[in-house]
Amino acid sequence: MRLLAPSVAALCLSAALAAPAAAQEAPRFAFFSINQLVRISKKAGAIFSELEITGKNLQEKLQAKGQELQTLQQQLNSPSIDPDKKEALAKKYRDLEFEAKKMQEDSQQEYQRVEKKVGEAITKLAGPIVEQLAKEQKLQMVFSDQAVQVLSWGDKAWMESFTAEVAKRLDASETAAPAAKPAAPAPKPAAKPATPKK
Repeated sequence: MRLLAPSVAALCLSAALAAPAAAQEAPRFAFFSINQLVRISKKAGAIFSELEITGKNLQEKLQAKGQELQTLQQQLNSPSIDPDKKEALAKKYRDLEFEAKKMQEDSQQEYQRVEKKVGEAITKLAGPIVEQLAKEQKLQMVFSDQAVQVLSWGDKAWMESFTAEVAKRLDASETAAPAAKPAAPAPKPAAKPATPKK
C-alpha cells in the first residue's frame, strides 16, 4: 500500500499547533495514520479502493505490453527468422518499445492523478474529525505517518488508538459533510393574531 495524502499530515499539524500550549504543561500529542484509517474505516477504504483498482488496471496493461515486447524479442532472436522479415519485425519492435515507454509515463501520471484525488477526498472527510478529536482531547500536536519517518519506537496500541477513534467517527457519520452544523433553535410559537374589531 502506498503512502497517501501528505495534506492530511499538514492539516493535522497545523490544527494542533494552532492551540496555545501552557509552558508548564507536559506536551499532549497523538499519532494519526492515514494507512491505518484506510484499512479500518469502511468509508476511507471505499474511497481508497478506486486507487487500488486503478493501479491494478494500469499494471495489467503494462504487463500485457511487456509480454508483447518479449514475444517480439524472441521472434527477432530466432535463428530461423527470414532475413527479409527481420527488418520489418525490428521496426515493429522499436515502435512497440516506444509505445511501452509512453504507456508507462501515462500510467504513472494517471496513478498520481487518482492518488491525489483519493487523498484529497479522504482528507476532506477525515481532516475535520482529526481536528475536532484533537481539540476534545486538548492535544497540542497530532503526528502523522505521512509527515515524518523519524519514529524509531512507539507504543503500537497508543499510536493506533487515535486513528481508530477517527475511523469510528468517520464511519458513524451519516453524511459526507465535514462537520455537522448545530441545529437551529426551534421557532417560538406565533402569538395568536388579534381578532379584528368590527
